[in-house]
Amino acid sequence: MELTLAALCRDVPGLDANAAGPAPVTKVTADSREAGPGVVFVAVRGSSGDGHAFAAAALAAGCPAVVVEDRAAVPGGDPAQVLVAADTRPLPALLARRLAGDPDRSLCTAAVTGTNGKTTTAFLLRTSLGALRGRCGLVGTIEYDDGHACVPAPLTTPGGPVFFDLLGRMVANGCRGVAMELSSHALDQGRTAGLELDVAVMTNLGRDHLDYHHDLGQYLAAKARIIDLLRPARDGQPEGAVVINRQDELLRTVDTKGRRALGFAADPRLPAHGAELRVTAAALRMDGTHLDLDWNGRTLALDSPLVGRFNVENLTAALAAGLALGHEPQACCAALAAVPQVPGRLERLALPNGAIAVVDYAHTHDALAAVLGACRELTDGRLLAVFGCGGDRDRGKRPLMGAVVARDADLAWITSDNPRSEDPPSICAQIAEGFAAQPDPRARMSRIVVDRRSAIHEALEAARPGDIVVIAGKGHEDYQLIGKQRLDFDDRQVVREWVEANPR
Repeated sequence: MELTLAALCRDVPGLDANAAGPAPVTKVTADSREAGPGVVFVAVRGSSGDGHAFAAAALAAGCPAVVVEDRAAVPGGDPAQVLVAADTRPLPALLARRLAGDPDRSLCTAAVTGTNGKTTTAFLLRTSLGALRGRCGLVGTIEYDDGHACVPAPLTTPGGPVFFDLLGRMVANGCRGVAMELSSHALDQGRTAGLELDVAVMTNLGRDHLDYHHDLGQYLAAKARIIDLLRPARDGQPEGAVVINRQDELLRTVDTKGRRALGFAADPRLPAHGAELRVTAAALRMDGTHLDLDWNGRTLALDSPLVGRFNVENLTAALAAGLALGHEPQACCAALAAVPQVPGRLERLALPNGAIAVVDYAHTHDALAAVLGACRELTDGRLLAVFGCGGDRDRGKRPLMGAVVARDADLAWITSDNPRSEDPPSICAQIAEGFAAQPDPRARMSRIVVDRRSAIHEALEAARPGDIVVIAGKGHEDYQLIGKQRLDFDDRQVVREWVEANPR
């Protein structure tokens, strides 16, 4: 849509726009490469650059206005074109939301944050809310779905202008709701500033992204910002609710700030810590999962084609979100039962000899432990693992991931993930340090095979009937980042091609 500059900027918190005039605006951006007529450029200071260095060039390219924190960034600039804000970080989102017509107010908004389970829980919510409320869009790690078309997602949570434009398209395409993943980076950087949530789900918290957040305290604080996005009570509608995993030690410390909260407990073997929704029994099979649950004294049953103990947590979180939105429990369970396998999340591929390959996105030691533990419960055979760690990321987790696999797998292949600019053999050697520290004799049964395709082939060839081969780290990704190259590579396709070449 189009607004005048004055209308776009009127009463935006922290923005001095008194001099803003009637110039038409059709787009908001924080990327100077998109500067031009009709585009408001917001200069943001980031970890790898400062947008203020491009503000003058944005005006020269024809932008009707730029937003800066310091007017000196554009010497001699017209006050009607150089708008000043105390903090520009949230403004790309706040302005883009207004330009898109506040689309989140027309949608049932459900968001998921946490270290593990975000993608699966968001998929569960997309399908279940679609059944309960009508067409539902999706914003997440695998894809963006605007209700008309699905496209691969370059980021789990895009920047504010892309994010709110996407929500605007959902409204235009007839969506009634949206399920989304909100990453810790997005919450910290204000990419979704202004967003109003009907329900916010906090799945769990483990070690991830500490190259960015530095420590678990900062990581938790970033995740907890999702609570600030809960919708206030308005026009007879209840305020938004936060759904929290009460069995997660760190999440139990989160201050919900007096907002409506619903706790869930997915593991019947552990204390429920007062959770309103709790699993009382879980039957785990290779073809699906059956859950018995207690919802404030009411017994519920849920069947799902999803497998593995960690999917019990994802299913329970999604059910809790549906209940927090006020839906009837049996309708929620029926909607969740219809959700199919999620791409690259414990995705199962049969091997010719009766073994099974499982492709999963697990790329933290907690997630890897959960995947291996889930697969161990589902087989009487051996557990084989192929995994690596990404380059230019948290190096401290590499030996931790090695230790997990050394402890939980019978055979292991250490290989490349997305090495980026780092030396692949060096990354593998750091992972192997975790094996060296383990006393279990199985830890001596690991191999370093830097080429990922070769490592997968070796593991598949070693599998016996009844074994499970876990291929972890990349999940749905169809590429591999090596140096400056983005190469076509899909773990699932590698398995399919091997199966075709090795029939029984």
